[in-house]
Amino acid sequence: MSLRPDNLTLDKLLQGRLFRIPDYQRTYSWETKQRIDLFGDIEKLASKENSERHHFMSTVVCLQTKEKKEVGADEFGIFYIVDGQQRLTTLIILLKALVKVLRNGSDIEQKESGKLQELLVKENGRLILLQTNHDSKRLFRNYLEQGEIPQDIKVETLAERNMIKAFKECEDFVQNFPRDHLLLVKLVKNKLDFIFYVLEDEGAVNTTFEVLNSRGLEVDWLDKCKSIMMGIAFEKLESSTGRECIKELHEYWSKIYRTIGLNKIQGQEILRFAATLENSDERRSKISSAENAMEFFRKKCEGNPQHVIEVSSKFLDVAEKLEEFVTDPRLKAVNKISHARLLAVAIKLNKTLSRSDKKYILKEWEKVTFRIFGLSRKDSRTKIGDYVRLARSVFKNTDVSTSEEIVKKVTILGEDFPVSKVADELRETNCYEGWEDELVYFLYRYEEHLTHECGGSISEEVWKQVWTSSPAKTIEHIHPQNINKNWRGKIGTKTDYVKRQVQRLGNLIILPPEVNSKASNKSFEDKKEIYRKHRHLKLVDEVIEKEEWNMEALKEREDRLIAWAKEEWK
Repeated sequence: MSLRPDNLTLDKLLQGRLFRIPDYQRTYSWETKQRIDLFGDIEKLASKENSERHHFMSTVVCLQTKEKKEVGADEFGIFYIVDGQQRLTTLIILLKALVKVLRNGSDIEQKESGKLQELLVKENGRLILLQTNHDSKRLFRNYLEQGEIPQDIKVETLAERNMIKAFKECEDFVQNFPRDHLLLVKLVKNKLDFIFYVLEDEGAVNTTFEVLNSRGLEVDWLDKCKSIMMGIAFEKLESSTGRECIKELHEYWSKIYRTIGLNKIQGQEILRFAATLENSDERRSKISSAENAMEFFRKKCEGNPQHVIEVSSKFLDVAEKLEEFVTDPRLKAVNKISHARLLAVAIKLNKTLSRSDKKYILKEWEKVTFRIFGLSRKDSRTKIGDYVRLARSVFKNTDVSTSEEIVKKVTILGEDFPVSKVADELRETNCYEGWEDELVYFLYRYEEHLTHECGGSISEEVWKQVWTSSPAKTIEHIHPQNINKNWRGKIGTKTDYVKRQVQRLGNLIILPPEVNSKASNKSFEDKKEIYRKHRHLKLVDEVIEKEEWNMEALKEREDRLIAWAKEEWK
């Protein structure tokens, strides 16, 4: 293994090199916390009186390719980033933010702006850092070239959200920097130091990654596991077989990271779920820890290096099934418990069940899971072993083989929580604070029931607005939380008593965000008029029918909802 360390400033690091982030690397993952830490390092450096003082940032590890690119009379080496992509990406964004500020300054500042822009985007359009991994909307390229921060773009992935926030936060930092902007350029280019490791052997990439990690975003266990498997493939497979294997691994991991990038799926959960389902030890009644899961797959692959493809394929399967649940906003209230998610993933991964069978089983899973963790409000310590053992059994097709048998086992999970009891616990209870997601789900299911009764269909447009907004903007208190003259004495006279009553199930409905804000603290008659203008929800129609909203009306609606819940979740 060739490992050449150099101590370089950011400016020297960027000279004569073009950097690439391969598709099989994680997307841009830094969040506000990591960027604040970076800005803090720069501010500390600026506050030091000693102008010769430098600040060590991190290590950057790259694989040097044999590829060269000519730009005018200059020649640039191509480097694949192995470690340090998050910090390097952020600093390049920061340099672009400086370009935008300096170009409106003095002659010297404008000249420096031009030099920085030439560093970031070469004259033939090549970027200093090509963000190749999953930047489908070309956000990074457009920002470096044009300085554009998209305002009305539909953000579809977590990486896109992180990238746009990075643009804004870097520009805010530059705008609010208390000293001369040229000083900031000097600090970033010449006073931030890196240990730069160049690898010439691709096989060394993965073992190096295991031991070299800089401060910043903690490396995910799934990333560590990927490096281990890549290393095993390089070291233990014959050259011809190994090359094909590495190519296939890159394809799998590109798909895995693309799937993770769509939503906030934790890499370590993919790893833990895969190990828990694969482990043949039936006595295990907990989800495997990330560290144990990584060791499980390390041993499996070291025993037979050909397993690296099989394991990567399983990771992709788990990632795709998890992504299906995460992208369904309707299930947010049901998906909060990890061992419940594990069982749902196991059902979807079963290879013998038909699609209709899985739908049938998942319907029972949804009902039982919400009864336990939603209606009963049990925490994540509840029924761990029962869910995990059943998940493994369903995944491996042991003990249960037909959809009827699996449904029966799922039903048994909820036997300790009969709906006749747990639904009654909703009476005279705070069903708003700490139960917002569950309430939205509960009322969605009630709306489904009402529309089915009248032979209609649910308004997907309205519910899309609800799902994409925070519960605070969509949950309407019929009797407002803040008492005014329009509501004085309607459900009580003592302030503390009224504050408790307004959070009860019978006083809560769902409205689209803009309608909710209009209703606010208005009188009941005024609220009904607003409700009438936006009659897209059947549950609102029930409230409009009331002549007055008082304690009697609140209790009647609460009783009706609880009676319905007893039928819906039995």
